[in-house]
Amino acid sequence: MESGDWQQSVIEFTDRRTAEQVAVQDLRPALAAAQAEGLIAGWFFTRKHPCWRLRYLPADSRADGFFADVLDGSATEGRIIGWTAGIYEPETFAFGGAAAMDVAHELFSHDSRHILDYLARPSTPAAGARDLGRRELAILLCSVLLRGAGTDWYEQGDVWARVTQHRPAERTAPPAERLHILRPAVHRLMTVDASPASRLVDGGPLAAIGGWSAAFERAGQQLADLARRGTLERGLRAILTHHVIFFWNRLGLSYAEQATLATLAKEVVMAEQEGAVSAPETPTGRMGVSAVDTEITEETPPTTAERLRDALADRLRDQGTVRTGRVEAAIRAVPRHLFVPTVPLEEAYTDEPVYTKHDGAGMSISAASQPTIVAMMLEQLRVQPGHRVLEIGAGTGYNAGLLAYLVGDDGQITTIDVDDDIVAGARAGLAAADWPNVRVILGDGVLGYADGAPYDRVIATVGAFDLPPAWLEQLAPHGRLVVPLRLRGSVSRSIVFERAGGHWASRSSAMCTFMPLRGIADDARRIVPLTPDGAVSLHTHQEQAMDASTLTGILDHPRSEAWTGVLFGAAESFEWLDLWLTCTMDNALHRMPVQRSAIDSGLVTPQFGWGAMAVTDKGDLAYLTLRPAERTENADGGTGRLYEVGVISHGPGSDELASRVVDEIRTWDRDHRSRAVQIEIQPVDARERITGQFTFGTPRNRLVISWN
Repeated sequence: MESGDWQQSVIEFTDRRTAEQVAVQDLRPALAAAQAEGLIAGWFFTRKHPCWRLRYLPADSRADGFFADVLDGSATEGRIIGWTAGIYEPETFAFGGAAAMDVAHELFSHDSRHILDYLARPSTPAAGARDLGRRELAILLCSVLLRGAGTDWYEQGDVWARVTQHRPAERTAPPAERLHILRPAVHRLMTVDASPASRLVDGGPLAAIGGWSAAFERAGQQLADLARRGTLERGLRAILTHHVIFFWNRLGLSYAEQATLATLAKEVVMAEQEGAVSAPETPTGRMGVSAVDTEITEETPPTTAERLRDALADRLRDQGTVRTGRVEAAIRAVPRHLFVPTVPLEEAYTDEPVYTKHDGAGMSISAASQPTIVAMMLEQLRVQPGHRVLEIGAGTGYNAGLLAYLVGDDGQITTIDVDDDIVAGARAGLAAADWPNVRVILGDGVLGYADGAPYDRVIATVGAFDLPPAWLEQLAPHGRLVVPLRLRGSVSRSIVFERAGGHWASRSSAMCTFMPLRGIADDARRIVPLTPDGAVSLHTHQEQAMDASTLTGILDHPRSEAWTGVLFGAAESFEWLDLWLTCTMDNALHRMPVQRSAIDSGLVTPQFGWGAMAVTDKGDLAYLTLRPAERTENADGGTGRLYEVGVISHGPGSDELASRVVDEIRTWDRDHRSRAVQIEIQPVDARERITGQFTFGTPRNRLVISWN
């Protein structure tokens, strides 16, 4: 399979289990149909949590549209978070050159199909390959590959040793006694003949993996032939090492599992004194190898989690999110994996959220937040030893564990959540991590927890539209509140509030979005489809007046474009422009997510791949867009790609709406772009009202936003 113009779709899932379910139920039949209809010549996938990268070789111009429809459908149904078209760059040198890359693509394609077939099979004694565990298959098929390439026993040992260099053994090395127990089972897997012509496979109990085994044997033979002809651009064993790692990633083995298996295989060879190579063996059902798949799943030694935790802390410090030694120490000390026990260890320490609960519609309603956001809010909170802290939204309990570390033995953390299963999970995680100075309360967070007041700090790890009086009343006189506040429309910020006389004033803020508060202060959003298939939609909130029927078919109206002359750097945030527009536009800003099919068809041209921020007015719609600017010099004298902000509008009065948006963008750029923003809140019944540039009423408070 030659290296042609492979296409790539990057698909984001909520978790590993869901990814495999969707791959089997949605992608597997779609890929089979596309190949049967001649739309594609081949396909394969790779995994990189939380995404899968689906790569396919088009044989027909309809292929891209076909997969866009499949993935858009999965996204609309909430089965995937989303997807984007990407660029696939083959690792040609790593796999040995152009000819060897073609061999790799052929193996990738066969292997990917067999993996999805494997995942689709029921796990029963009669299931053959499905009854083999992944770790058994990982050793069996790699051994077929290595023997197909003509490597002897000690050359195979060298390949396993190279794999351990990529998956360092010291991070996950099993205890010596466990190695001793597992080594015989791994030895048997490495030496049993599982080639396609063997008695075990050809009509035997492992017949189900015949095609799978044949693909690995053929790839090994082809690589050996290229080596004999001197056409490989890398050593054969280095290439085989790369194949082992890529196969294990496709198979879904965790980092810890890969490290343990590679260590075991290397130790089997290095401890072997007889120098035996594989010989055909009498079929024996499951071959007595079940111990490999059960024993390796035991608890990973602490050094693994510590190293992964340190690596996460290093990243957060190096990117500037963690600024103080105390927060850095907390990240290094609190074991996040104990609070998300259902995900693989290395996924627990990626800088990604871990979604833990969904509602009936499949929307996420609880998660372990992204570590970057967690660390940023801890820096905002400035917790000190001995503090009493109230947390609204228990989640997994991880954030409470970090707070418990920061307040020390003399401090107290109270965390509250409205769902009993979330409370139970948080309690279990905190118990496993041994944080006795945290109490987890079942209750409505909007009411706070008066029994523990006053608190030195209050932090909300759920999004709020208004500040409940209880949070402010239960805060000590010199206390600090950190809350992800939805200010207006779809614009939210994590804001630090402190008392300033009779009101609350912001000390700092940062862009972020959280799942909304649930309970008596529920801040539900409504999703309004702008197309019949939901490929374009609007997020609208309680304070945004909008008759959805007036926007039916809005994108069928002719579009108008207006350009502002306002420029942004490629990495520059739009957060302050968004805040200005949500303040100045009568109906605030809406988030307008789009699916890739709507962009590819030319229906919409949003500012980002996910969509754009939009404005509505009666039956008109306007949204932001971008185009490359002719200038490459920034206002500060630096150079780099610049983009001009534009407005695309639809509807009978859209030109006037677009003109208002353009005027406000230019006003912000001219008069306010370099100014700081102050956000203040006071109760609606306050005697002396604070004043500012923009004032908005909420059910309980007055919100004042000013550019100073």
